[in-house]
Amino acid sequence: MERAEGSSTEPAKAIRPIDRKSVHQICSGQVVLSLSTAVKELVENSLDAGATNIDLKLKDYGVDLIEVSDNGCGVEEENFEGLTLKHYTSKIQDFADLTQVETFGFRGEALSSLCALSDVTISTCHVSVKVGTRLVFDHNGKIIQKTPYPRPRGTTVSVQQLFYTLPVRHKEFQRNIKKEYAKMVQVLHAYCIISAGIRISCTNQLGQGKRQPVVCTGGSPSIKENIGSVFGQKQLQSLIPFVQLPPSDSVCEEYGLSCSDSLHNLFYKSMFAEMEIIGQFNLGFIITKLNEDIFIVDQHATDEKYNFEMLQQHTMLQGQRLIAPQTLNLTAVNETILIENLEIFRKNGFDFVIDESAPVTQRAKLISLPTSKNWTFGPQDIDELIFMLSDSPGVMCRPSRVKQMFASRACRKSVMIGTALNPSEMKKLITHMGEMDHPWNCPHGRPTMRHIANLGVISQN
Repeated sequence: MERAEGSSTEPAKAIRPIDRKSVHQICSGQVVLSLSTAVKELVENSLDAGATNIDLKLKDYGVDLIEVSDNGCGVEEENFEGLTLKHYTSKIQDFADLTQVETFGFRGEALSSLCALSDVTISTCHVSVKVGTRLVFDHNGKIIQKTPYPRPRGTTVSVQQLFYTLPVRHKEFQRNIKKEYAKMVQVLHAYCIISAGIRISCTNQLGQGKRQPVVCTGGSPSIKENIGSVFGQKQLQSLIPFVQLPPSDSVCEEYGLSCSDSLHNLFYKSMFAEMEIIGQFNLGFIITKLNEDIFIVDQHATDEKYNFEMLQQHTMLQGQRLIAPQTLNLTAVNETILIENLEIFRKNGFDFVIDESAPVTQRAKLISLPTSKNWTFGPQDIDELIFMLSDSPGVMCRPSRVKQMFASRACRKSVMIGTALNPSEMKKLITHMGEMDHPWNCPHGRPTMRHIANLGVISQN
């Protein structure tokens, strides 16, 4: 059989199995995907061991070290060898056992995967013995060192240099560690809240500095008390019963929920530049044409949204200094988020004095608040900013009341209904729509544009 003209003359590469070491590393990277996954697996192991005290220690946000210690039942010596081997578990023996599982873990993958991705050391002391044992494992989960190790009943798992066996992933992990850490704290908060009767604590050490508390619960049997330990008594007092509400205007605005779904899904912002201006209707709407589709654009709503987004992006609110620094009732985690995002707070008109030598939760004091004619701001706006930054650290954001103020300003400076526009003014407004992040709704949720008709469909009818 002759080769097709222009086809490669190189022989096809043979299909061969990947070596077992590489398979183990690849698959382990799919089990332990992030810092939060690693911490989740270790905390769940401690909970499954019946621990009532779990202590998590991090170094450099978890880049250098993740260490989880507990006072659970410990590991018996006969189980040392299988402790970190793939799919070795005491929870199930066959598939049918899945219906009876009452533990967090059962697959026997977590510790094996952590061995493949880092340097793992485990010290443990079972209730049946007097002296514990320290175990050092290689990347295949095999014990390479075993020594007596005096310690109380329980287990400590130390994970050093997570992901360092995967250089590209390790580099990405280090670069995004603040985001990884923020997500891990959220996951840990969840376990702190639901783990009634179990004391969970976490600290983080930067370099050679002192350990800073991240979260600590008191082992209360009450979930409500755990919520207070995690988020503070102030937030506990503001808890309300769960009520399912319709999406807010800001959510509708961000996702274009009040626009036609078909329009939003099929229309791209780059298409605004291609629109042809047909004219103005009723001194309030711009009629445009794109290929065979006709659209109507609300001139006030679209200009209002453009002005709103410009205010959002470029306005640096001026602050007014307080007579005396004001103490903030922040948790250790929230205080850390504030300190690490000071520039974002300053762009919103808030400023703080930071005393690194003060006790944790007392390091930041408020010295300046944003001011603007009829608008006043306070600690509740700081709390809202902290909440947003906990999910997206380092990303510029605004409190909802600042957005309301910007929306009011944008409305007053925008083209009004009843204003006659020439073709170049109409084209400018349409061009601006293609430059916005969310052009589909004004700041109050009103649609900026509607699809009127398709000329092809009309001609067919």
